[in-house]
Amino acid sequence: MSIGIHKGQRRFFAMTDTKRIPLIHRGYGPQVQSYFRNLFPHREWKVFSDSIGNPLPVDVEMLYPTIEEPFYLLHTIGMSAVPMHYPAGELPRGKETYSELCMILPADWPFGKKRNISLDDSQAWPIWLLMELGRFPHMHQIWMSYGFALPNTEACEPFSPTTDLSGVIIVQFEGDLGELQMEDGTNIELLMPILIYKEEMELVDEIGIDELVEKILDHNGGSFLLDINRVNVARRIVSKKIL
Repeated sequence: MSIGIHKGQRRFFAMTDTKRIPLIHRGYGPQVQSYFRNLFPHREWKVFSDSIGNPLPVDVEMLYPTIEEPFYLLHTIGMSAVPMHYPAGELPRGKETYSELCMILPADWPFGKKRNISLDDSQAWPIWLLMELGRFPHMHQIWMSYGFALPNTEACEPFSPTTDLSGVIIVQFEGDLGELQMEDGTNIELLMPILIYKEEMELVDEIGIDELVEKILDHNGGSFLLDINRVNVARRIVSKKIL
């Protein structure tokens, strides 16, 4: 089942409409979808279709929790239809880099199977966030990889009225959730955004990505599950310095 996006939805990361980018690898999307369904079998699923599509359409598939694996798995479909640019802004032939995004939500996130959930639902903002984040490197012709940090707008505004989380940093796992290969041999990197607070964003330059991620995990029970009420580790660090 596919659900369309509401065009009046507020844009994350200060995204605006722009000229569409020609899709080079339309066939990667179905392969990415098949990969995740095989990696997490026996799950019900739903695809949220992106009808804005500027500069390219990025859909999101939601795989429902199971008893054995009690979490939602969200992943993008379409980010890899176009390669990303390296930091210098150039894309040497034969050195393209392709990515898709994934995120895990706790099983008690309010996505009931019997609800006709849509992107107009206030609780669907993580899906919309993935769509916008998947477009971001293509709009600005930049390279997104481990350690990439991005505030939600220059003012680092919260993603939702229900949380103060207002930015992302990108991490990448090893193994099946870190990379997959297309039928033509192209490797697709799987990236996961960790949502962070404004104060944590300001802390990145001081302590670095690795230490920040480690501290976040320490205060989140070692889990990568999205917790909209987790401890703000930057405030904990400031408190310790004061003491």
